[in-house]
Amino acid sequence: MKNVQKLSETEKERMEVISPSKSTMPQARPGWPEILTALALYLIGIVMLGLWMSQIPDEQAILRINIGGVGNGLVGLAALFAAYALRVRDLRAFGFRVPERKWLLVGAALGVAAFGGCFIIEGVYFHFITEPNNQADFQTAAQGGALSLLVLIITGAILTPLGEEFVFRGVIANALNRYGAWAGVVGSAAIFAVVHGFNVILFDAFMVGILNGILFRKTGSIWPGVVVHIVYNGLNLLYYSTL
Repeated sequence: MKNVQKLSETEKERMEVISPSKSTMPQARPGWPEILTALALYLIGIVMLGLWMSQIPDEQAILRINIGGVGNGLVGLAALFAAYALRVRDLRAFGFRVPERKWLLVGAALGVAAFGGCFIIEGVYFHFITEPNNQADFQTAAQGGALSLLVLIITGAILTPLGEEFVFRGVIANALNRYGAWAGVVGSAAIFAVVHGFNVILFDAFMVGILNGILFRKTGSIWPGVVVHIVYNGLNLLYYSTL
């Protein structure tokens, strides 16, 4: 009888691993309070960061752009935890779930595809519109030597994507998904694009936002989109180093 009882308990444990009970899964997702809190704090933080960066002279462009990358990551993290503290205190509900490995590989492939796509977008854009180079600081840092490029990749291709994905997919796309794919994917991508400013980067950001919104909707995890974003930003910075 003891062996039968032990076997039953073991089988029960296996079933719980395979099919987690509802009590182990997040029961809610972010909503409008989380969207408004995260977006407001993110925008305030980015404006304050921009004002600080504007005080740094062009002679210190490398320092300026790396401060921007670190700041962007920290602002995104702060905005996420402000949203988390409101009601839904479960990080899994914000997309902090481990996806299947194949989705991380898909994310890497889409990051490469997005890098190629930005050349098409920018080629069409600059055929009709002329504007100042808003990537000059990135290019200066990327061309500043191996150490400068390494630091830039950490700040601009790791910390920045993490901060942005925490807010724009973990909170905003996540919350808007309750209204369907158009709101969750296109709506969040549009917000993400506008936050990048009314210049050529708006269209690049919209493309990345669409890809990452789709991945988040399919997987419920922020990590495939983080991979897209890291690969995309990283390839752009490596490209800038060759100019």
